[in-house]
Amino acid sequence: MIKLIGEIVKFTLVKILGVFALVLIMQSCLTPGVTTTESQTMNIIPKPQAIEILNGKFVFGKTTSFWIDDKISSSSFFGEYLKNLIPGLQPGTPGNVDIEFSMEPSADIPKEGYELTIKSSGIQILAQDEPGLFYAIQTLRQLLPISVENSDASISGHAIPATLIKDYPRFGWRGMHLDVSRHFFPAEFIKQYIDMIALHKMNTFHWHLTDDNGWRLEIKKYPKLTEICAWRVDREHEDWRKWSPIEPGEKATYGGFYTQDEVRDIVAYAAERQITVVPEIEMPGHSSELFAAYPELSCRGERLDVRPGGYWPNKDILCAGNDDVFTLLEGVIDEVVEMFPAKYIHIGGDEATKTYWEECPKCQARIKDEGLANEHELQSWFIQKMEKYVLAKGKRIIGWNEILEGGLAPEATVMSWQGESGGIKAAKAGHDVIMTPYSHVYFDYYQGDSQTEPQAIGGYLPLKTVYGYEPVPEELTEDEEKFVLGSQANLWTEFVKTTSHAEYMVLPRMTALSEVIWSDKDSKDWLDFRNRLNYLLPRFEALDWNYSRGSFVVEILPGRTENSKNIRVDLISEQIDMQLRYTMDGSDPTAESPLYEEPLSLNEDALVRASIFDGDTRAGRIIQRGFAFHHALDAKGVYKMPYSRWYKAGGDQGLLDGILGSENHKDGTWQGFQVDDLELTIDLGEERTIFKTEMNFLQSTNSWIFMPEYIEVSLSRDGENWEVVDRVDNEVNEKDENIGIHRLSAGFPSQKTRYVKVLAKNRGICPDWHQGAGDKAWIMCDEVIVR
Repeated sequence: MIKLIGEIVKFTLVKILGVFALVLIMQSCLTPGVTTTESQTMNIIPKPQAIEILNGKFVFGKTTSFWIDDKISSSSFFGEYLKNLIPGLQPGTPGNVDIEFSMEPSADIPKEGYELTIKSSGIQILAQDEPGLFYAIQTLRQLLPISVENSDASISGHAIPATLIKDYPRFGWRGMHLDVSRHFFPAEFIKQYIDMIALHKMNTFHWHLTDDNGWRLEIKKYPKLTEICAWRVDREHEDWRKWSPIEPGEKATYGGFYTQDEVRDIVAYAAERQITVVPEIEMPGHSSELFAAYPELSCRGERLDVRPGGYWPNKDILCAGNDDVFTLLEGVIDEVVEMFPAKYIHIGGDEATKTYWEECPKCQARIKDEGLANEHELQSWFIQKMEKYVLAKGKRIIGWNEILEGGLAPEATVMSWQGESGGIKAAKAGHDVIMTPYSHVYFDYYQGDSQTEPQAIGGYLPLKTVYGYEPVPEELTEDEEKFVLGSQANLWTEFVKTTSHAEYMVLPRMTALSEVIWSDKDSKDWLDFRNRLNYLLPRFEALDWNYSRGSFVVEILPGRTENSKNIRVDLISEQIDMQLRYTMDGSDPTAESPLYEEPLSLNEDALVRASIFDGDTRAGRIIQRGFAFHHALDAKGVYKMPYSRWYKAGGDQGLLDGILGSENHKDGTWQGFQVDDLELTIDLGEERTIFKTEMNFLQSTNSWIFMPEYIEVSLSRDGENWEVVDRVDNEVNEKDENIGIHRLSAGFPSQKTRYVKVLAKNRGICPDWHQGAGDKAWIMCDEVIVR
């Protein structure tokens, strides 16, 4: 279930509280003589660890003098960086300047931390290292007028409250990822992306340089990688998942790559901004682009065109039994380590479908020769072989959590994306972990209403969910927690074709994540963050960075009322300065509908419909959720086959809690069964007279979710002797790509029974016409309703 952290917003109070808080901050910051030791944010993001407001203020003059300690190797860059922010900046002498930078390695300041002291006499910045000094500049930047971002106009007269800020990051790995294989982005945008990372005090750029849709890195030893593997036929006018076949002789015209000179320039640009660039070279899967130039490296030896769109399942994989594969990969690594000074190289390792390994004589011979048990151990052998080579070059490897399959390489760091379980397993085994679960940090997901947002890959990840993320799982002990290096967000670009769209997908979700991984977790406060964000968004505009205005979707969050049959319903929105209005009779909410002020309490069937209103105008689409009160509510259920650990709904009571699902299969109310049938036996506790059993199912074929072939209902008075009373076949067109909720209803003559058994037949695998043909199919149900 998507975890939403933060208190329920009472919208009638938000405007009052927001204004009141702003007044308090302005009074304490701008009124001489006011002193407080309370932590106040001054609208800085990420929130500093400690802020003390002092007496007075610093006022900028027509010119501003500065001095940077000559021990600082980046002093020249820092000086130029400041000159771009502060018009009229001039060098001065220590002890007699407006802004003074000092670096003391022995200072009692945590790594990457800083102390920023602002007095009427000047501004002093102290750190033990250069990253700390740079992050102090970013904090100071947010205290300057927005005009400094795009103008050289004087800031003479601008005042900053006298303040002492002591700050440092919570985690050492604070990253952003960018996929440039699915869509290629020019070098200048990569630098802008790095600027965005820098503003947020993040320190890692994960550059996803190779994948099935294009190789993007110049390797001089293998020129075909950029002559052939970097290019594909142009299908940009088509849906990513539905590209038309490649015509014989059709030229590959879409693509691009980064020269080694461009890479070195970008790496240096990032380093000046205290950002490490970690390259990713995918292996052994997600590597089919190589077979456009080097077909002999695949298990089948067939030449493949670089895919111009979706490619799933991606069975084409590097042949683990072919020594020439390792010759090429080692040659690539030789040049990668010369371009990237980072201590890590990411080697992918995810979604390596092993079908062709199972059929490949060379791979099977490798398994036999190395004494391996199966193809999973073959992948582990592959990763460990590459790890040894990378270690010999003085680097370490990172891999997606699938590298755990078959045994983890000794020095590997795990990047956990399929939830947190892989990260937990690795941390418990003593391996470093970077948490990047798709549930909270996959920025290719929709962040608002899918009907009005730019096309995305699916899912739903609003700003508040990102802000609510906690990178350290509760399952880890205090000793195991130290293996969690931090977190990062990932932007996969299947549906992100332009730089403007890329900006939109990461901003301001990057802003929310920056606070998650920098600030103390106990200081997080959604309303406080949302208010501070309002001061940062205009800075994005001044920088000409496109960003999302947030979700205008109402979230209807149900729960059970303690010691009661009633269902509690909370309405949540990111738009803290707008109103929520709702109805419970199925009608459309209007400006005259009830204003949401406190949680609703239901004790009968209801269809709650809600929307956001800006005054009298509806600002978002109407969202609805149903609730059902029936004979099986809170009854005991026993499953023949377990439901998915990823889609549990409410656990064993998930289909008997009266809470119906939305069209988002990740909303926490859908119970999923992959391949298996859903078979549930319900004990009503006593004999009841019933005449109908209904089940709600979700169809979302682009997510591999299909209607069941049929449902079957059986009744028993003793739990041993059963009678099938009805079977209902599905009539929903499985080729309908629209997401929909459909109810299958089994009716029969009224009769007494204590036990009800329902069977929903899973089709098992995706049909031949489907993009996931042969993959395991899902059925998802939200409730079994007994009338």
